[in-house]
Amino acid sequence: MGIPDRDFQLLTTCGDESEAALVRALLEANGIPCLVQGEQHRSMLGVAGAFIELRVLIPSGELERARELLRSVPQEEPGGTGPTATPDPDSEEAHCAVHGQRATRTCERCGTFLCASCDGATTGVCEDCADRKGTGAQVQRGRKRKVVAWLILLFLFGPPFLLVLASTLNALLN
Repeated sequence: MGIPDRDFQLLTTCGDESEAALVRALLEANGIPCLVQGEQHRSMLGVAGAFIELRVLIPSGELERARELLRSVPQEEPGGTGPTATPDPDSEEAHCAVHGQRATRTCERCGTFLCASCDGATTGVCEDCADRKGTGAQVQRGRKRKVVAWLILLFLFGPPFLLVLASTLNALLN
């Protein structure tokens, strides 16, 4: 759907691509055009893309109607873990995906936003990374890194070493 040049304003920010897709679908189903700024960059960067904010922009004339529409949608509790604080759609702060609270830091391994509730319980890593830490994934990654490092060294220094060895053997035999 083409969107003519207009003055766009920030409606909300989204925690991930699926949330942005839901907001886009809701807006477009109600005749409100929108742009999701950052979604292409986020998908191209993979894990590092989690630091790119997904911003839903809409024409300024539709801002109040879109805000009302977002307020009218019932907020679901993620995973049935209890009440979730709904982030302010006008806020430009990062929010925890699990608790909906303002993020105080990011996971040391994957970059997921963590709130004060997450931070104290998992000592700097998100729940997913804490679960993976005990499964030996770190040991497996360490082995793969060593193999890759040896292959790189062999590729870089193997042929010159073989040439020096061959010329030395040739000089000794002649």
